[in-house]
Amino acid sequence: MMAEQSVYRRRVLVALDPCEVDPSDFEASARLAAGLDAELVALFVEDSDLIAAADLPVTHLIPAGCRQLAALDAGAMRRAFRVAEGRAREHLSDAAERWHLDWSFEVTEVRHAAETMARLKREDFLALASTAGRRAVISRRSAAVHAERAPCPVMLLRREGRRGQPVSVLYEGEESALVLGRDLARVYGSPLLVLVAGEGAADLAQREKEAGRWLTATGTAGVAQRIMARESKGIGRLLCEVDAGLVVVDHGSAIGGRLDLDVLADETRASIVVLGIG
Repeated sequence: MMAEQSVYRRRVLVALDPCEVDPSDFEASARLAAGLDAELVALFVEDSDLIAAADLPVTHLIPAGCRQLAALDAGAMRRAFRVAEGRAREHLSDAAERWHLDWSFEVTEVRHAAETMARLKREDFLALASTAGRRAVISRRSAAVHAERAPCPVMLLRREGRRGQPVSVLYEGEESALVLGRDLARVYGSPLLVLVAGEGAADLAQREKEAGRWLTATGTAGVAQRIMARESKGIGRLLCEVDAGLVVVDHGSAIGGRLDLDVLADETRASIVVLGIG
């Protein structure tokens, strides 16, 4: 096994949901961009269908804490998006300044998400705020679908992470997963845990040797732990047991490809980083 070098990341893109703007998303993305020496790019995603629906006569707004219906139209919805956009831009500017980053801010409509994904390059890194809100533009389900199709690593951000939690890599023979896990462990100052997965004893033994040789050859401080994983059902439980704060999964691998990323994010309460198959 060759000691692969880190892949240069030119941009860290964070996709922002106007329904779920949270300062912690900007801070997490800025820290990642600083650690990878990349530009920070925010994609503010508007729901064009929601704007169109606001003009329907049956659509009304119920303000928080109020029982009365309020008038709603496309103009009011656009103004609400502009307010959220301004707040997001301010959060981004503050985070980028703290981390001394080059940054940019783009507004895109959700119906053009496929075009946005097509612009991604292998050397990019996409961060998606993986929210549980049913009315969120970027739901956990849609985020997981994007992660599976992107040509670059995609992080499904969670907000419950704690310092000191390990970066765990589900290793099935793909060296790029080890490289990415090492780079992220360095970014966050976290221990690296390589979970060697396979469908048989011989398979596991071979991959455990590969992972050990890679750790030694690259001078990477980490631990390889063998797990028997004939199917994907027990992966979430295992990741909870090792208290993983961030998990790297190769979605093009046998076991990783069968994982339901939406369910895994729920089970582990960890940020999931996916090497897609796109």
